[in-house]
Amino acid sequence: MSAAAQQSVSLAIQLILMVGAGILAVRLKIVSADFDKPLTSFLMKLCLPCMIVRSMLGDFSWEELINCGRLVVLALILWAVTFAVGQGLYLAMGKTTSARQMRFSCMYTNFTFVGIPVMEALYGDQGVFYFVVFLVPYRMIYYSSAEPFLSPPGVERRKKTLAEQIKGWFSAPVIAVFIGLILYVTQLPLPVPVSGVINSLGGCASPLGMVLCGISLSRYDFKKLLKVKYFLIPLVRNLALPALTLGLCLLTRLDAELAHVAVMFSALPVPSLLAAFTIQYDPDRESQFQAAATVLLSTLFSAVTIPVWAVALAHLIP
Repeated sequence: MSAAAQQSVSLAIQLILMVGAGILAVRLKIVSADFDKPLTSFLMKLCLPCMIVRSMLGDFSWEELINCGRLVVLALILWAVTFAVGQGLYLAMGKTTSARQMRFSCMYTNFTFVGIPVMEALYGDQGVFYFVVFLVPYRMIYYSSAEPFLSPPGVERRKKTLAEQIKGWFSAPVIAVFIGLILYVTQLPLPVPVSGVINSLGGCASPLGMVLCGISLSRYDFKKLLKVKYFLIPLVRNLALPALTLGLCLLTRLDAELAHVAVMFSALPVPSLLAAFTIQYDPDRESQFQAAATVLLSTLFSAVTIPVWAVALAHLIP
């Protein structure tokens, strides 16, 4: 077995075990099913920003800085491509509930709680550095686009104030990227106690993120979710879109480092907040249940499909 294959198998096992730990923690009543809400806040506002800053504390390189600019452009192009694909499927599927969720799932992935642990396991701090820069455009439009894309037709939407829109654009992880870039460019040294705390809290983000996925999934009855109609979105998200992204990277002969970021982003499962957004913006019970099924199935599939795409990248774009 090649080194890439061994690493991918190890990653798959880690994903399954950490998600399983979260499910088990709820089933054994170590934590409650509602523990995902405070844990999400803790991770998003503290651990994840520390991890982002930690990944950017290396030696300055003009080449890396140029790559950061290219990654932002690449992210915008990929968003436009996946929006076009999602919009096409939305129209082809008759603008139904499934169509709305398909469009949203084409555009976004679980880039925080699955994506960052995956990039860290596969590519280390360098991979995380590139990945969090790539995510900046996504983070700035992700939350504000959920309501218009997932609300049923005819539902009146509350207009957000300018302050609310700005707050949505500049979440804690986005601010952390800008702080990290300033530290990276200026090479300002942090006091040892501060860097120690950042390293420690940042190290918690990846494992706790995967455990959080398990806690979130534990509330669903697996048997009721395993219906054929719920498999379509995960198949598109986990298989078709990574294949499309890989094909575009090969066609354009994109640099290996940038291609790996783009393809691994596309290989991630549907966003974990799809279910929460659907509950918030779509009152239909079946829609809410379908969103939960989509999140569960796509996340479970990803434990197998992500390593497959990692091996494919190692061979096709070494």
